[in-house]
Amino acid sequence: MTTTAAKAGGLPDIPIIPRRGCISWFEIALLAGCVVWVGFGLAPALQDVVVLAFLFAGLALAWNIAGGCAGLISFGHAAFFGIGAYTSTILLINYNVTPWLGIFVGAAGAAIAGAVLSLICARLKGPFFILSTLAFAEVVRIVALNWSAVTGGAEGLSIAPVPNFANMVLSSKVNYEALMLAYLGLAYATMRWIEASRFGFYLFAIRDNEDAAAAAGINPLLVRSAAMALSAALTGVGGTLFAQYFLYLDPTYVISPELSFQLALLPAVGGLGTVVGPILGSFLITPLSELLRASLGNSAAGLHLVIYSAALIVVMLYFPAGIAGALDRLKSRRRQP
Repeated sequence: MTTTAAKAGGLPDIPIIPRRGCISWFEIALLAGCVVWVGFGLAPALQDVVVLAFLFAGLALAWNIAGGCAGLISFGHAAFFGIGAYTSTILLINYNVTPWLGIFVGAAGAAIAGAVLSLICARLKGPFFILSTLAFAEVVRIVALNWSAVTGGAEGLSIAPVPNFANMVLSSKVNYEALMLAYLGLAYATMRWIEASRFGFYLFAIRDNEDAAAAAGINPLLVRSAAMALSAALTGVGGTLFAQYFLYLDPTYVISPELSFQLALLPAVGGLGTVVGPILGSFLITPLSELLRASLGNSAAGLHLVIYSAALIVVMLYFPAGIAGALDRLKSRRRQP
């Protein structure tokens, strides 16, 4: 749906509700709200929530490239996250390489791992591919736990908590909010590019009907491998940002099945294959999870997980196509006379 004033005034035809192929007023307002939140003085605990919401929104968009656009449902993206985090951190600690450069090395390593995994396993279908990605992440986690000379093993790795811009250790959480928002903007722009490009049309064609796409001259293996590599690279960037924010890497979380499930859950709640859906999923689920853990984690251990799970069940039952799907239904209803 478009605004009449925009048409009459000769302004760009911008829809109100998100629509494939163009930016909507809803997304513009969402971006403006994110910028306002960065500049708004919040309590430190709430700043943590904002940082994590931005970070996981970017990670959800990264996962969505493979899972939502290419149909490669992965439960192993924690491996790419860990590769990016450990690569930049090891380069910083052992070789004094600034994370501003290490982030690219980590992204490249994650992209190579994603491409190799896809080339080997992309011919697998359904649950077999999902299990192969889960097994890959477990292999990476076991290597991180046992290669203690490099990764620190179960003790993890620590980064000196001394503010230093060259080491990407920032002096305030507001700066981290801005950094995570820049990462979210990068992931969003990448998804927008994919959606409007020929590469994106190849991905959607393969996802919807692989045989028909192959008959039309598209190479499913090559295109899907490229999508997985791009998805893994963006996830590796997020891993570096996570390491530089918490200044500590624990392999039991950084490369865990729980993290992989979370990265897949956010786009599912928001809307698979959409641009704005993963962002909405993160903005709903991440604050809910963090606030419930902070308020109920000590006084009623485990209760926050029950409330969190119940909320997820309600969302998935009443919005099976995600929040973005609910917005589409709202747009359809407004079009009816």
